[in-house]
Amino acid sequence: MSSVLETLLIAWHFARRRWGPRPRSRAALLAQQSRRLRRFLARVARHSPVHRGRRAELADFPVIGKAEFLADFAGLNRFGLPLAEATDFALRAERARDFRPQWRGHVTIGLSSGTSGSRQVFLVSRVERCRWAGFVFADLLEPAALRRILTPWAPPLRLAFFLRAGSNLYGTLSRRRVRFDHYDLTRPFAELVRELRTAPPDVLIAPATVLAQLAEVAGELRPRQIVSVAEVLDTRDRARIEAVFGVRVAEVYQAAEGFLATTCEHGRLHLHEDLLHCECDWLDEKRDRFQPIVTDFTRRSQWLVRYRLTDILRAGPESCPCGRATRTLAAIEGRAEEVLWARDAAGSLAPVFPDALRQALYALPESLDLYRLEQHGEGWEMRLRRSEPGLEAAVRAALEKLLAGLALRAPEIVFRPWTDQPAGEKQKRIRCLQRPA
Repeated sequence: MSSVLETLLIAWHFARRRWGPRPRSRAALLAQQSRRLRRFLARVARHSPVHRGRRAELADFPVIGKAEFLADFAGLNRFGLPLAEATDFALRAERARDFRPQWRGHVTIGLSSGTSGSRQVFLVSRVERCRWAGFVFADLLEPAALRRILTPWAPPLRLAFFLRAGSNLYGTLSRRRVRFDHYDLTRPFAELVRELRTAPPDVLIAPATVLAQLAEVAGELRPRQIVSVAEVLDTRDRARIEAVFGVRVAEVYQAAEGFLATTCEHGRLHLHEDLLHCECDWLDEKRDRFQPIVTDFTRRSQWLVRYRLTDILRAGPESCPCGRATRTLAAIEGRAEEVLWARDAAGSLAPVFPDALRQALYALPESLDLYRLEQHGEGWEMRLRRSEPGLEAAVRAALEKLLAGLALRAPEIVFRPWTDQPAGEKQKRIRCLQRPA
């Protein structure tokens, strides 16, 4: 597919989502969703070896999690691509820090950050990437940014994107009128800040913890828009970021499992129920918090049917001033206090972001199944469930290599015996229990 054709396809998806007709009521939305869902399930039942012969009824499909999805990986993608081959392809890109290669020349293979243990592997075709880019632009770009793109004599709109790993998926956002700059969080943070200052962005996109740190060290920047991705955005970070930069923080709820939700112009997070079906597994009697069970009926490269996410979502108001009929979320609850701290050569504290820590540990030749890394003041404590000879030394070397690459001094790393967390407590692998003074 040529670059011109990609641009036209992105523009078509943008226009359809931004200005196309929307269901005016909840009942109309659910009726439209039901029709799309039946067609999707019938297609899955025809083509997926795992689901062949099932009825096009949601209840006929089992609820699965990451373990089941990965176990049946080859049968849940339309290429029959084995998990080992897909994982190896994605890991080569991460180790080389070169995310341009595509499998068979047209399929992007990516890895999740591995917050909940094993890493999810996702496949995205070129057509799906164009649809995603059109939808992202339609949902997030404010009118002023759109006018900038459509004004030929104005400079291109500059997007700064902070994340551990790049991807052809994100690169799809880069067009002639849109400049996309990826800031790799495995590099020293001070270097990234210097580069950001030399090319101030119009739209700043980063995990919440990165945005909070940028507010501390680069508050003189004046982006037109700020978008929080990949992490929970808590109220304290939101208030600080908005106070420093002077703009409202939008949120994107996206995972390897799909493009799940974005904030509207009134700042409320809406599930994309026009793209997916979400079953709510309620966790309390008030039906306030739930785990989502997602069926994405827009995906073609992978079939995601009744997939249970580990995130805990808090339900929002039933209606929104924006007029959308989709379900709102009051908050995405989960990962927090995951930034650890180390000192640079001058003794100043610098952040070590959780994505970079996870990448360092998952890049070990023998991947970890369960570990817990905690910060207690100036020291880090690591607990490993496995105790093979040499594993502690390999983990210590991996963390010290990461910190050296970030131009930071390694703190004292102490290994403690493995202890299980209480049964009712969320398993957290990286936590800052006490920040250094």
